[in-house]
Amino acid sequence: MIVNLYVLVCYLIKNLFNTKSRLVSTETFHAHLALLFVSCYFPCFIEMFFGISTTVLTVLIADLLATAGDITQTWTSPMYIKLYSNDTSENPLGKPLTSSEDSWIGSLINIGAVIGAIPTGFIADKIGRKNVMLAIAVPHMIAYFTYAFANHVYLFYIGRFINGIALGAGYTILPMYMTEITEDSNRASLSVTLNIFWTLGNFIPYAIGPYLSVRTFNLILAAIPTTFLLCFVIIGSETPHFLVQTGQIAEAEETVMRLRSCSKEKAKKEVEVLEAAFKKHDDVSLKDIFMNRGLRKAYIVSLILIFLQTMSGIGAISYYMQPIFAASGSNFSASVSTTICGACMFLSSFTTTFIVESAGKKWPLGVSCLGDALSLAVLGAFFYIKDSTSLSTDHISWLPIAGLLGYIFFFNLAYSALPWTISSELFPSNVKPISSASVAACCWMTSFFVTKFFNVSNEILGRAGTFWIYSGACLFAVLFDIIWVPETRGKNFSEIQEMLQK
Repeated sequence: MIVNLYVLVCYLIKNLFNTKSRLVSTETFHAHLALLFVSCYFPCFIEMFFGISTTVLTVLIADLLATAGDITQTWTSPMYIKLYSNDTSENPLGKPLTSSEDSWIGSLINIGAVIGAIPTGFIADKIGRKNVMLAIAVPHMIAYFTYAFANHVYLFYIGRFINGIALGAGYTILPMYMTEITEDSNRASLSVTLNIFWTLGNFIPYAIGPYLSVRTFNLILAAIPTTFLLCFVIIGSETPHFLVQTGQIAEAEETVMRLRSCSKEKAKKEVEVLEAAFKKHDDVSLKDIFMNRGLRKAYIVSLILIFLQTMSGIGAISYYMQPIFAASGSNFSASVSTTICGACMFLSSFTTTFIVESAGKKWPLGVSCLGDALSLAVLGAFFYIKDSTSLSTDHISWLPIAGLLGYIFFFNLAYSALPWTISSELFPSNVKPISSASVAACCWMTSFFVTKFFNVSNEILGRAGTFWIYSGACLFAVLFDIIWVPETRGKNFSEIQEMLQK
């Protein structure tokens, strides 16, 4: 009912602005409205025709916040082309970006993400996971509207910083929420839906960004966090973990009954298990983590996994994909190549769920890292031939898109989602505020340096050297996975902790 009312209000607003002075074109409005309609009703249609549980529906709606956040990761790729343009009808700044401005637009989001990530876990323990997630949608909306009407580079800086705060907070709270809202039996498969919706967010700018104006593009993007906010207010649930943690036992039982569609007796048993788990653990500090063998191992594994994932260059490659293709001199246009890679990124993410269900997490993670190492090595070899030799690359002009497609496929096979899923599974709830903040801060600080100094690295080491460094990080990740990363498939929190203590 509320969604229908919202759609009606949108239509009325469209008519109000249906003059020469309207803020958005009719084409923009209808694209925006269609996206809102599909996003609002698609989960409802799934539940109606396939009878999925409330847990699954809640997870799918929460995933929209992941999409809203990860749009920011590839937003720069089509936007840089426009902001570097001398055409004032295409470039709202009226003049091309400088290299310095380019690097700040790319990297400021990471500074914001560090600031957003650190306090989020602690705030979620005070006001709840659901309230934090609703709050995160607002900065995303503000940022996209800021881009739509920006006419100065400093407005883009502000928007990127605001986006970053919400992005970092989202990466902290979403894995925590997914782990706590799901059951042991379906936690692995539902948690990795985050990867599907993250990559959907990556794909959207590649797919529509090159073909739309700056204003139209960003107004359409603003629909996604708006849709999440509307749906999650109505359907989203607080997690049973938080309710038990704060002593709201009756509310926790009601929530479990609604999420699982189960009897009161079964819900009571699940809540009793949570109560027993919380009684075993008191609040901990960072010092306590290092004093406990299991927590110390979990902390080190999580930080190194996320560090190596970021050092694979995913941030820089996502931000600069269209310029990378333009620099390669490929026979394929940069915009078409980028769209193909974005589609591969999105479609390959669906494989993660099936692989994790059948093979666990450890060996798919190793295969994913090895595939990335080889793909990046090939990409580095292409740029070495192009930039450092007199050999022609005309006969291998297909190699950049093949290398990046390989990198994207293997990255989304497991390397994209599993470090976050594993880091969330390794810790009990009383440790997650510290662990989630640390892991997210490590990710975004590393990402800041990778993206800020991407152009500098290209100038000093050459593009080949840059990609070979990323390849080396992936090879190290293969060894780390073999030696250190535990298998968590099918295990509950207690079993995971017992395994880490050995």
